Amino acid sequence: MVNHALLLADLVSQSRVLPPYDHVIIDEAHNVEDVATDQFSFTLDQASLLQYLDGLFQTGGARNLGGLLSEVPVYFRGSAVGPGEVQQVEQVSRDIIPSIDQVRDGAAQFFQSLAVFASREMSSQEQEHASEHLYDYRLRITPPLRQKPGWAGVEHAWDNLNLALTQIGDGLSRLEELLLHLDQKDVPDYDELLLRVQAASRFATEVRVEAGHIVSGDEANIFWLSLDRARDTLTLHAAPLSVAEMLQAGLFAQKQTVLLTSATLAVNDSLDFIKERLGLVGSEDLKLESPFDYQRQAMVYIPNDVPEPNQRGYQQKVEEAMIQLGTASGGRMLALFTANSALRRTAVGIQDALEDQGIVVLGQGIDGSRRVLLERFKECPGTVLLGTSSFWEGVDVVGEALSVLVITKLPFSVPTDPIFAARSEQFAEPFLNYTIPLSILRFKQGFGRLIRSKDDRGMVVILDKRLLTKRYGVQFLQSLPATNVREGPLKCLPQIAARFLGGREKGGM
Repeated sequence: MVNHALLLADLVSQSRVLPPYDHVIIDEAHNVEDVATDQFSFTLDQASLLQYLDGLFQTGGARNLGGLLSEVPVYFRGSAVGPGEVQQVEQVSRDIIPSIDQVRDGAAQFFQSLAVFASREMSSQEQEHASEHLYDYRLRITPPLRQKPGWAGVEHAWDNLNLALTQIGDGLSRLEELLLHLDQKDVPDYDELLLRVQAASRFATEVRVEAGHIVSGDEANIFWLSLDRARDTLTLHAAPLSVAEMLQAGLFAQKQTVLLTSATLAVNDSLDFIKERLGLVGSEDLKLESPFDYQRQAMVYIPNDVPEPNQRGYQQKVEEAMIQLGTASGGRMLALFTANSALRRTAVGIQDALEDQGIVVLGQGIDGSRRVLLERFKECPGTVLLGTSSFWEGVDVVGEALSVLVITKLPFSVPTDPIFAARSEQFAEPFLNYTIPLSILRFKQGFGRLIRSKDDRGMVVILDKRLLTKRYGVQFLQSLPATNVREGPLKCLPQIAARFLGGREKGGM
């Protein structure tokens, strides 16, 4: 048994991670596109590049050397390698060292040029999206952006860095070739040495190729810069525009059997969306009914007098609903958010009122790690837990510890996210054909946190009136299992929740 990341890492490395296999079952298959995107992606910042260079060679003085190139001669002690061969290897190693200093200088200039360019672009855009980028800013690199005058400085700096990286890569290739001729010379830890040189050579090549694509562009990938404000770190990113062909060619077409399972693969009772995203050509599908009786075990309530998320007064009503629900249920409530900022505002807004009643409020990113928060939530019934992205799935709380689930907002992707934006552009009607289906899958994941056994009973409260006011709202509700769905004023929510959780209300509209 392996997780998605390890399975796809094996695919990326061409079966060098896992032992051979012909059959695979992939559970939680709705995550495969995201995990594959991560595995096929590339990131680079100045610190990681400098760390690589230090791993090759560094010096603190004539007698204080370190790194692979300075350690190569040590491997030959006690071996059958002749003096002439050792001298040849040492000379090739020494020839690489000047290029290492050139890459250090080139990296500084390259990332400085990126920072200057990014700061100019961000300054014009941040005014419009300031609230979205308090901690991290992402600037998608597109063909029109590369046409701006400031990009020429980035290209010039990259040319210098690329030249020095090429010299390192060529030198390491020569070193690898020499080592391959020494495999019968009883070199201690020979395999380790060869692997280190090969890994260093691959890294130099990968940086040259991938960063070169980012600078020059290509149609198969998505490129962006991210600025971590807290760490003052600028990072280059590249991700595939589509993983479908990679998965089809590297996984599905290579195995005798691939079985993908999940409770949330269907959109509008069809698997076409997920099959297209994953490159499943000519596959068979089977949809099974849920083992849970949602008509009896669950109720969905939508307050119809809460403003829509982009309207004034929405946050106030969210806090009001949370306090009322937390009071009525005595805690035992998980609230799902789509943004950290909204979670933090809500935590501040409800904490005093609920803690005055002995109900603890825990927030993701505020009160501990995900694992710690879930343990505290399970152990302490009088708790309200606020979570964002990672809590929309993988949370398995059986029994009364989780009796109320609040979905504060429909989980639409951030429009400015580079991957989402680029993939949206592949559709003639992106909102209908991409945004909505993607959001429905996440919505179903969030809904699935509530009922985890045949004995569970609970209530889902959705504080997003767009389910009632927008035409697409019907698609979200129809995606849920057959469940009692009610709408009404917010003031009725506490009483309805108390009655349902007390078991006196058995269903009905």
